[in-house]
Amino acid sequence: MDHLLKELESSNSRFQEQIKSRYPGLTSYDIRLCTYLKANLSTKEIALLLNITPDSVKKAKHRLRRKMQIKPTTQWHEVMVFL
Repeated sequence: MDHLLKELESSNSRFQEQIKSRYPGLTSYDIRLCTYLKANLSTKEIALLLNITPDSVKKAKHRLRRKMQIKPTTQWHEVMVFL
């Protein structure tokens, strides 16, 4: 599991820089969540990686949608393709 985390975070450093520049108000937690969403991980998988409940991940995704001004009907993979 640790190997997966390191791989995701290191391989997406360009992605993380892009998202930081486009959305400067995001926290490091938000950017980590975006990285997991970009990797197309499920809510349960993200919950396991972050050691939180799936409901907490859902709430974090909701907050992230507000910060990024993404409509609730928009799928995450649609958003992450453009970043």
